[in-house]
Amino acid sequence: MQKRILHVCAAALLLCTYAQSATAGESNHSRVTLRNSTGIELLGNSFLYSFYYQRMVSPSLGLDAGLAMYGGGDGGSSTFVAFIPVGAKVYLIPKSGSIYLTGGGVFLTATTDIGLNDDESASIFYGYAGLGFEHRAESGFVFRFTAYNMFIEGSYFIWPGLTLGYAF
Repeated sequence: MQKRILHVCAAALLLCTYAQSATAGESNHSRVTLRNSTGIELLGNSFLYSFYYQRMVSPSLGLDAGLAMYGGGDGGSSTFVAFIPVGAKVYLIPKSGSIYLTGGGVFLTATTDIGLNDDESASIFYGYAGLGFEHRAESGFVFRFTAYNMFIEGSYFIWPGLTLGYAF
């Protein structure tokens, strides 16, 4: 687990280094003028959906965080699950439409209440890395498609994500 976290941190550091060196001479595109974005990602790193916020910290590096919550129950029991993804994106082309690399981690926690003092909870952390395409229009509309490689407890698989949002 700690080794996985170190790998994610090392990858983020390399992405930041690349982003800082790649920003020289970039034109004035929508990621420069519209530095914040928010929206919903369908499927993606939280599996079904997540609401996200992204902040561009340089013309080619964006940091993002999200939240997805699921819950339900009946008269005597209930279940609650929360996903909290945090990551970074490095944009490879200095234009409004760009291919990007992404990486980060997701904290997943779940609680089940079966009745009188029968609460059970569990939490895990898993990592992800991916390749995607984003179009951020001057009007503020954001569209992204990402192919994620999810790393969960020693195994991995590829999972898609489709994002619709608004940049401001």
